[in-house]
Amino acid sequence: TEHMRLIVGQGIPLASNQVQYSLIDRRPEEAMVEFCRGQGIHLLAYGSLAGGLLSERYLRTPEPGRGQLNTASLQKYKQMIDAWGGWDLHQELLRTLDVVSERRNASIANLALRYVLDRPLVAGVIVGVRLGVSDNLEKNAAVVGVSLEEEDLAEIDAVLDKGRDLFRSIGDCGDEYRRR
Repeated sequence: TEHMRLIVGQGIPLASNQVQYSLIDRRPEEAMVEFCRGQGIHLLAYGSLAGGLLSERYLRTPEPGRGQLNTASLQKYKQMIDAWGGWDLHQELLRTLDVVSERRNASIANLALRYVLDRPLVAGVIVGVRLGVSDNLEKNAAVVGVSLEEEDLAEIDAVLDKGRDLFRSIGDCGDEYRRR
C-alpha cells in the first residue's frame, strides 16, 4: 500500500494492482482496499487457489513434505498456510468448504475463487495453469454461476477467524518479498 501511495503521490494514475489474495491471505483488506477505494483502483487477485492447495485435491490429505511441493508456488503458498494456522486448520477450512460445496453444487476451488471475487474492489482473479498438468479452465469458469449466501460466509468466516492475522505477522501485501 505504501508503494502505491508513493506512485500515486507522484501523479502516476493507477487503474489496478495485482496482489496475492485468498481465503487465507486477506491482507489486502487491512490497508490496501481503503487506499484503492479512495483512488478508484481495482484489485486483480492471484494466489486465490494457493497453487491448488485450496481445492479438493488436498482435502483430507496428510501434510505434504517439501519434496511433494514440486513448484515454487506450492512451496510459497504452503508457507502462507503455515504462517496462517498450519495444516490442521487448513484441513478444517477445506472440510468446511466441502460442506458448503455440497450445498451450493460447486467445487471447493469455485468457492475459494467466489469468496475473493466478492471482496471489495476485486475486479478479477488470475488463475494459473500448467499446460498438461493443471488446466482446469472449464471447472474454474463455473465460478460465474456460484454464489455464497450469508450462512455459507458465516461458516467459512468462523474457520478463517481462527487463523493468524497475516498483516500483523508478515506485513502488508508484498512485504514477504522485501527485506526489512
